[in-house]
Amino acid sequence: MDYWANLTQLTQQAHCPALTAQYTAMQAFRAAVAQGQLPKEPLPRLGITEAIAFDLMRQALPLASVNTLDHLLRNFRQYIAYHFGMWAFVQQRLFATWTALFGRQRYLEIAAGNGYLSYGLQQAGNQVIATDARTWQKENLTGAKPLLPIYQAGEAAALLTYGAQVDAVVMAWSPDHEWNDAALLWQLRQQFPSLPLFVLGERNGATNSRLFWQLAKFVPERRLLKLNRAFPRFDAINDRIYLIQ
Repeated sequence: MDYWANLTQLTQQAHCPALTAQYTAMQAFRAAVAQGQLPKEPLPRLGITEAIAFDLMRQALPLASVNTLDHLLRNFRQYIAYHFGMWAFVQQRLFATWTALFGRQRYLEIAAGNGYLSYGLQQAGNQVIATDARTWQKENLTGAKPLLPIYQAGEAAALLTYGAQVDAVVMAWSPDHEWNDAALLWQLRQQFPSLPLFVLGERNGATNSRLFWQLAKFVPERRLLKLNRAFPRFDAINDRIYLIQ
């Protein structure tokens, strides 16, 4: 049985309102992404809490089923990433908040993948240039069904070509096993020192190289506090939005 069918069956067997609420949010998120749209709202924290576990124990749901259900809930990111090429779980409310806080700007997205981030910024009224080297296409569905036109260009070429045309650069979920992000940061400081860099990722964790985080100079911007409240954590990965010089 595949992931979604298994999750649906176990959730229905559980008869637990708290689990149903999680499943309903996941269902809406999945449906939007499958239709090439952005979800409207962020996900709640996913997984079996202690209160839910006691509820399921009272129902005599088998322990194996409880463990399987918890595993499925906590691996929703991997399911969406594999099937739809979405890594940073952005949504409409985030971009409405982003634009309200920072105003309408011109953005260059580096390594855009399917363009969820650029699409969201564009839908919120910003001008966006989305670029990607498309090196992931042979490995998974990243870049297979872009939500908007994406220019084929690596990080260095994209910045060199479009850097003078934008107000800020954005980068989401850069791989943690490559140093391209650190090279981009060096290039940005050399060629466009006044151009801010918004980064969506997990500091010293699942995204970006260790060298990148060592070189990063974080801007103490109070607006990021409000912005990150619209980008809440829902699983084990604590990805945040940072502004870097």
